[in-house]
Amino acid sequence: MFRLLKEIHGTIQSLATLPMVTGLAILAFTAIPVAAQDASPDDQATPVADAATSDDQASNEVDGTDAGQEDLDEAAILGIDAKQPAELRRVELLLQSAMKKGLTGENAAFAKKMLGSVLFKKAQQIVAAMRSAPRPRIVPIRDEALRTLEEALANEPELVDAHLLIAQLNLLPGGDRQAVTESATRAIEILKDRPTERSAAYVLRALAWGAGDEEKRLEDLNSAIKDDPKNLEALQARAALKLQEEDVAGAIEDMERVMQQDPNNRLVEPVVQKLAELERLDDALKLLTQALEANPTEGLYRMRAILYRMENKEEEALADLNKALAIQPRDPISLLQRAEIAIGNKNVQGAKDDLRAAERIDPRVALIEQAIAVRCMIAMEEGRMSDAINELKTLIERNPDNMGWQLQLAGLYISDDRPRQAAELMTTILDRDPKNIGALRTRADAYLNTGMHEKAIEDYETAIGIIGEDESARELPGILNNLAWVLATSPEESIRDGKKAVEMAKRAVDLTDESLPHILSTLAAAYAENGDFENAVQWSTKAVETGKEQGHEQIDQLQEELDQYKAKKPWREKQEVEENATPILSPDDLIDT
Repeated sequence: MFRLLKEIHGTIQSLATLPMVTGLAILAFTAIPVAAQDASPDDQATPVADAATSDDQASNEVDGTDAGQEDLDEAAILGIDAKQPAELRRVELLLQSAMKKGLTGENAAFAKKMLGSVLFKKAQQIVAAMRSAPRPRIVPIRDEALRTLEEALANEPELVDAHLLIAQLNLLPGGDRQAVTESATRAIEILKDRPTERSAAYVLRALAWGAGDEEKRLEDLNSAIKDDPKNLEALQARAALKLQEEDVAGAIEDMERVMQQDPNNRLVEPVVQKLAELERLDDALKLLTQALEANPTEGLYRMRAILYRMENKEEEALADLNKALAIQPRDPISLLQRAEIAIGNKNVQGAKDDLRAAERIDPRVALIEQAIAVRCMIAMEEGRMSDAINELKTLIERNPDNMGWQLQLAGLYISDDRPRQAAELMTTILDRDPKNIGALRTRADAYLNTGMHEKAIEDYETAIGIIGEDESARELPGILNNLAWVLATSPEESIRDGKKAVEMAKRAVDLTDESLPHILSTLAAAYAENGDFENAVQWSTKAVETGKEQGHEQIDQLQEELDQYKAKKPWREKQEVEENATPILSPDDLIDT
């Protein structure tokens, strides 16, 4: 955004270049030789002091000088090198004294202009003191600067930098937004013939518009960019506004223009984050790639890796994380990201190495959610379910409203032979959110593990009813498969429904492109329940072959099912898991990973 308190270069010249209107200069005009006085009026220079008309200034006409001339001359000389507060204060007092004693014409105009400039410099020094001031002093210092600026404008109303600084100061918390608008508007008027400088004033005014005035803000930002197409503050602000209005294409166009001038621009990251929230991952990746081409940084590589992971492009994500760590080896967040990918690739040792490296760089990393999640996944891979459950409980305690973690905890309960605890946990969620598909599916799975087939079927069917015609629902294939399985294989005749099982299983097979062995085997079981052993053998054979290709962990059961169908026998299954009674360790007893 507009950099508050930056050095403003523009209309105010330095004191060293202000014209000196001294007594000597005026005498050069008034000490005319006698012979020359006979010349015509047009050939003579009219003394400035002759402009005085009041009785109080009559004494000035005697010798051609103003009463305040001496103070004005001294102020002009001192003003050349005046920089320190005390020096500026001396110039200020001399100018005020000169004006009080009496100045006329050009002297009076010059004194007021110079006093305005001195007061502006004084205000700049007051503002500079804000940077190191304690918080309680900031507002009083700002108010003092604003009073000084108002005094400067009283002497020099066209002092545009003073108007701009007033606007900047009022943009601070607690400032007067109306004052921002008024000061920026006045600056815009003064700068009518200087579009590049006027562009900055438009940005200031744009920042003052509040909620409901988005059109006015956009209008000012458009004007700023029209005046100065390279105004980064204006382009950034307009990109942010367009994102807010979900004009993604417009925001990206502005950000591309920003990055052409400033490849390191920090607005890239919030724009990318907003695009990700809008599920515009392709646009986000394109913008990040352009930023990386201009200036590769570990932060941008890490962010692109996260986006790749959102698209399940783990190899691309890993490549970017390796680049990020090559640039900055001591980046704990990239290490944690890489650890997660390592776990997904069954590289537990790699994950543990990266986790430990991240924690060595900054021991506080061990307390952040991502590190806890990595420890949980490592524990799961190593079969330490109690440890994994404890880690996940820690995450849930920090964020009780995170349904995803609660669903994962229920899944861990089921994996650790604690289906009743899983069902109880899901029931608490469904009491608050009866249409939670994930909770319905997980509770139904838990019921299957306890042999409660009727309750499982009820939850599966409720979930399917809520999903309706949405074939893209992520949970749908699994729900269809499990429902078909229980309808085809339950030992309870009153529960089995072969026709419906085939219908559900076919949908699941189609939704997964005939690629998952356990879903293929469900369709085989459904055909077997109907007595169609020819199709049962066909689909069961496909399940076994696919399972072998994929190294499926249940290949032995898949083969056993096939043998059963070749013997023209349907499959029957009812699990009644005995609840795991082993106590779950407390966090203090967790095994160090």
